[in-house]
Amino acid sequence: MFELSFIKKILTPKRRQLSTSLIALLSVTVITLVVWLVTVFLSVTEGIERGWLKKLTALNAPLRLQPTEEYYASYYYNVDQYSLASQYLSKTLGQKAQSLISDPYDPEIDQELPKGIALPDLEDGGRLKDPVKGAIAALESLRKDFPSLAFQDVQLSGALLRLDLIRQDRNSAVPSDHRSQLTHVSYLASFPEKNPNLSELIVPPTADDLNHLLYLSSSPFQEGQTWDALLEHVQIQTVKPRSDLWRISLHLLPEKTPFRVGAYLHKGEVSHLVVPSAKAGGPSTFIERRGDHLFFWGEDFPEQPLEDGVPLFAQGVQELNVTHQIAEAVAVEGKIQNHGISGEIPLSELLIVDASFKTHFDQSPSSAPIWPYFGKDAQAVLPSVSSCTGILLPKHFQKNGVKIGDRGHLAYSAPTLSGIQEQHLPVYVAGFYDPGIMAVGNKCILVPPQITEAINASESGFTLEPSEANNVFVWLRSINDAPKVKTALLDALQKKGIDKYWQVKTFREYDFAKDLMLQFQSDKYLYTLIGIIILLVGCTNIISLLVLLVSDKKKEIGILRAMGAKKRSIAAIFAFSGATLGVLSCLLGVLFAYLTLRNIDVVVQFLSLVQGHEAFNAQFFGTSLPRELTGRALLFAAIATPVLALLAGLVPAIKAARLNPSTTLRGE
Repeated sequence: MFELSFIKKILTPKRRQLSTSLIALLSVTVITLVVWLVTVFLSVTEGIERGWLKKLTALNAPLRLQPTEEYYASYYYNVDQYSLASQYLSKTLGQKAQSLISDPYDPEIDQELPKGIALPDLEDGGRLKDPVKGAIAALESLRKDFPSLAFQDVQLSGALLRLDLIRQDRNSAVPSDHRSQLTHVSYLASFPEKNPNLSELIVPPTADDLNHLLYLSSSPFQEGQTWDALLEHVQIQTVKPRSDLWRISLHLLPEKTPFRVGAYLHKGEVSHLVVPSAKAGGPSTFIERRGDHLFFWGEDFPEQPLEDGVPLFAQGVQELNVTHQIAEAVAVEGKIQNHGISGEIPLSELLIVDASFKTHFDQSPSSAPIWPYFGKDAQAVLPSVSSCTGILLPKHFQKNGVKIGDRGHLAYSAPTLSGIQEQHLPVYVAGFYDPGIMAVGNKCILVPPQITEAINASESGFTLEPSEANNVFVWLRSINDAPKVKTALLDALQKKGIDKYWQVKTFREYDFAKDLMLQFQSDKYLYTLIGIIILLVGCTNIISLLVLLVSDKKKEIGILRAMGAKKRSIAAIFAFSGATLGVLSCLLGVLFAYLTLRNIDVVVQFLSLVQGHEAFNAQFFGTSLPRELTGRALLFAAIATPVLALLAGLVPAIKAARLNPSTTLRGE
């Protein structure tokens, strides 16, 4: 096709057409920059949105079953308050699901029902409809089409958390501890043990937590927790001395290896020795281990054996590698003055720098760790220790100084025979979890379900509305499946005749997330519109270029028309010339966007340096911005750029097609 060869000819830079070449280069550069910026911006924005949605639904679930007002007004729910079999207490969704009978009322034993109670909703066979078990059966049936589906009833409540914070005062000359108390009014949520995302949400224990646990185990505060039990599921990698001046055992030093030391005398006798970590530039006195004895010499001191009681200290030793653990001691390897040292050291003399914690077990452990762990089938377990129930706190508590092992209680008010009294439930901090986006994330303390049941049953002042306090959370591998699952679930509930008792909501309909979802949608449209406008402005350079080319190529156009070329062929040449520039700019822009996203952390560091503060708040955007080139951004660049460039080329293309060949050739 001659059109393609002509396109190649007019777009090839020529020395005699420097102005045209510069305009072409400017057009490609401007469009490339626009494509680069728009692609990076859309990719980062979409990545942030995806990350926010993941955090939003990881704990709160992408789908929920919420009981309606009809459920709480029904005979099925209210009859428990008049039944001895239910201990005259309303049941939660979880208790209803585990109940052996749907209707606990026995007219021969229980009191007469009040006139205001609703009539039973019966099935065709005369049995009472069970909305909870029916909903559970409907969810189970959906697993055929959605194998990753997991669900659990979650109950919300509230209480006053009081923690006793016991910390070791390492700056004190005499070993002592510092005590303080943390008080915090908190919402409580039952521990979602069936949540498949829970392992990603739980913050792993740290070496600092382990040091704190070992310290508490050495004090009367932590009863029943031995070091052996704490270290059974811990592998210590590195340790360090508790202070810069560390008293070491003679047996850590290798035999017949001289060490430069500083000797401190008292009445002409060596009172103690200090071994600096660096060999060069030290004192001119030395020691050497020979068997169980230490020999000392220097320029002013003849060689002499030292008494066994002379203290030996090492100064400036950093980290020691642990080869294996032995009860309450560790075998270590390290270096002093470039000489290797090795041996066993009691853990009480060391601080743990790095350690790994076992959190997944193929079988139930004989002695459970005090932090959350996962057993067979990835079922999460929240342990209890010495009559104290483990709880999970949001990770901002950890940043504020709370550590695993801190004990306290949950306080709530409950009616007794003598009036309203404050009740205490002993708890300890078993770990921390990521609540998601701070602005909308769940700040609840995660507790065993029996705690939320007990507080809600007490008619505490913290008790929430029933419809908000107890829902069924449904987790899916892909949150995009939430609308499909909702439709299928509603159909299943309708077939069972219990749809009036349930309201099914996806994450886009949650009250605390609805505004955020709408903002996300508005941002998408706004960013896309801005991208199109900027791209359209960039493509106007193509119009200037092609108008110039049309004026410059009038002779060639006239010859082509005289040789029989049709108007649409002439128009196609210049239109596709614009599209070619658009495709070239698109490829370059996408390439630069890919390179930018792969090095986005460098860009963020530069922006932070220019602004003088953190460019993106880690609390909202995470520790790193998304670095993937998203399909939506790529599709936008791949379609919008060539199309807009083609449209921009139509204006001069139409002008070229309308040129009269005879007038053009006569003018040339």
